[in-house]
Amino acid sequence: MKIALMCSPSLDEFQQQALAPILEDRTIEVVEALIDCRPKPSAKKRFVKNLKRGRGGYMLVMLFKSRFAKHRPSADAKGFLTVHGVSADRCTETTKPYAEETIQRLKALQPEAMVMLGGFGIVKEPLLSLAPGGILSYHHGNMRKYRGQPVGFWELYNGEHEMGVTVQRLAAGIDKGVPIVEKTIAIEKGDRVEALCARALDQSTEMMHEALRRVAQPDYRPESIDNYGPVYTLPNLRQYIILKIKLLFR
Repeated sequence: MKIALMCSPSLDEFQQQALAPILEDRTIEVVEALIDCRPKPSAKKRFVKNLKRGRGGYMLVMLFKSRFAKHRPSADAKGFLTVHGVSADRCTETTKPYAEETIQRLKALQPEAMVMLGGFGIVKEPLLSLAPGGILSYHHGNMRKYRGQPVGFWELYNGEHEMGVTVQRLAAGIDKGVPIVEKTIAIEKGDRVEALCARALDQSTEMMHEALRRVAQPDYRPESIDNYGPVYTLPNLRQYIILKIKLLFR
């Protein structure tokens, strides 16, 4: 099976672990790794944007917590991929992922499916339909109930006893694709957002490889979703405090 990868310039621990079984599978050939090197908005711009949307307080809390959080190790994407068998000439760093030359290069390589692990934001045409198997991407949530972000927050806020993890074939819209592999993660009594998020990541690293194996089957036909859930966004400070109180009495 020929695939193309889509990723950001650095790969976090989860992304590295999700890639490991794919890169070790001798039936899968990575014909291209497209690395999204477009400049990201500065922290100041992101804060101002969220401040205008009423989320400034939450962003300040997250910024404060991030200074003391244990960060998962990251790796240079090109370096990681070349070490794991993807030739350097197949690793394309780009600031114009929708440029005609980029699209034509991908088409010429004829990937059967594409895998997105970071970068690129909301993907649009012609990338969406470039490969017959589409673009496969993680969504840490059940798309029938929870689309958007952040991972685990709204499930805890709404008192759920489980959360979903999905590898979807992307379609236009936020988390409105077709589920290829789904998994349920139990929410434990003492869970906080960080612990639930970490467990969801740790228990889903093999799902992308499984999704590729399914897509590679000629007779495989995924089941679509009839009704999608609402799109959730970053909470405001009031919602963050309410969750904290709820968890105290969970």
